[in-house]
Amino acid sequence: MELSPIGLVRSHIRSRSDMLVQGIEAEVEIFPDYAGALSGIEENSHLILICWLHEADRTVLRAVARKVSRDLPEKGVFSLRSPERPNPISVSVVRLRGVREGRFLKLENVDVIDGTPVIDIKPYQTGWDCVFSATGHDRTVKIEKMGPEEYREGLIREAVNYHGELCPGVAVAVRIAEVATRILGCDLRVPRISVTLGSDPCIADGLIGITGARPGDRRLRCSSGNCYIFTGPGEEVIFHLRAMPESADAVFACSEAVLFDCEIC
Repeated sequence: MELSPIGLVRSHIRSRSDMLVQGIEAEVEIFPDYAGALSGIEENSHLILICWLHEADRTVLRAVARKVSRDLPEKGVFSLRSPERPNPISVSVVRLRGVREGRFLKLENVDVIDGTPVIDIKPYQTGWDCVFSATGHDRTVKIEKMGPEEYREGLIREAVNYHGELCPGVAVAVRIAEVATRILGCDLRVPRISVTLGSDPCIADGLIGITGARPGDRRLRCSSGNCYIFTGPGEEVIFHLRAMPESADAVFACSEAVLFDCEIC
């Protein structure tokens, strides 16, 4: 089996230890011989970027999610997103922001370092590639090890992936989720947590993206008021919306008491 790179990642991050969990803005330089294959790519908002992790240790079979915490339990690499693996292929969904000079792709959420060989690029297709009902392991312990900024970045990405942009309503959803996680002490995607949404469509989208709740799994209900409710075994957290600042930055800058009242039942 022989693979030939079609391009290289160009970014300011040159060490794996400096890479952010949520990735960075970067460019992919497509080699001139393959530039013709980019025809039509600008019609897509997101792409699947497939790379070869050239610095990975291919002998590793068990690892820890060190980007979060070295205290997490060790798992097999096939159940982790670790770069260390027998065949170190990276598969990432990235946002396409533009094409420069016919062969340079401007991307967001790139999580590989400068100089990483690119093997292939595919269009991300929502109907095929998005499995919203997918489930995974309980992330509660992992979340407990995260710093608040890292956890917020993860919530933002989940919310924006569902809603499409970081608007004030999505930012409020993130702030609500932060408090709900703190009070309930668990991953908000676990089956035992259900959500009742209020009337704001942007907050609703954000909370659906964060929790993965659906009417079909009986974890999602809707109301017509300004209350957003998280229900767990023997406990209910009710958020009464008070204000909606004009920008996402303003939402993240103000105190929780400005945004909502929180009632624990």
